[in-house]
Amino acid sequence: MPTTITGLALLVVLLLPGLTFVIIRERKGSERRPTPFRETGAVVFCSVLTELAALVIFAALRGLRPDLTPDIGRLVREGATYARAHYAELAWWAGGLLLLACVLAAVTAVVTGGRPHASVMSAWWVMFEKWFPGENPLVGCILEDGSYIEGRLASFNVSSDDSPERDLVLVEPLKYRAPGAPETHDFPWGAACISARRIVSMFVSYPLGPEQEAEAEATQASAPVAS
Repeated sequence: MPTTITGLALLVVLLLPGLTFVIIRERKGSERRPTPFRETGAVVFCSVLTELAALVIFAALRGLRPDLTPDIGRLVREGATYARAHYAELAWWAGGLLLLACVLAAVTAVVTGGRPHASVMSAWWVMFEKWFPGENPLVGCILEDGSYIEGRLASFNVSSDDSPERDLVLVEPLKYRAPGAPETHDFPWGAACISARRIVSMFVSYPLGPEQEAEAEATQASAPVAS
């Protein structure tokens, strides 16, 4: 860890774009747990690339409009003397380039943040996000005591691990069947939270898309009417 203000500032400059990239990638997909080495490498690698890209853009702007940019040659030759005389300009440009690197990292995360392969994700993620993302499916769960609960999916834990230490939230219309009961009845509550540890089996029904609805209506219309 840095022990001086200068070292801390350099650490922030080095890691901030990469941290931006990692945070946005996590928001766009399921939560995965890479090794500390791999996660640190991704942060540093992305930071270095985006900051180099920002410096290339600065160099191009310097070549086109040198009157708008700090004189890097004088900064190198004169050092602190030039920095004290132009500290405000240098601070604005340094902050702007860091912000540009963060924006580049964010854009890269959005562009490259494709859907992860199902082999590294949980079964819940495959059922709720991979096949029909955003469809608000109907979910039915058989619990370990033999009871059954059904409702619309509201949220689920997006961890890539199939761990029992996670929850599933279902919302109305809820249906429930007590252990040993023959029928399922409407459950007069707005939402239910179910622990994965208690779930034995899960069933998912997806809403029909426009084409499927049209096909179902056509099939029903063409079906013979019983006399």
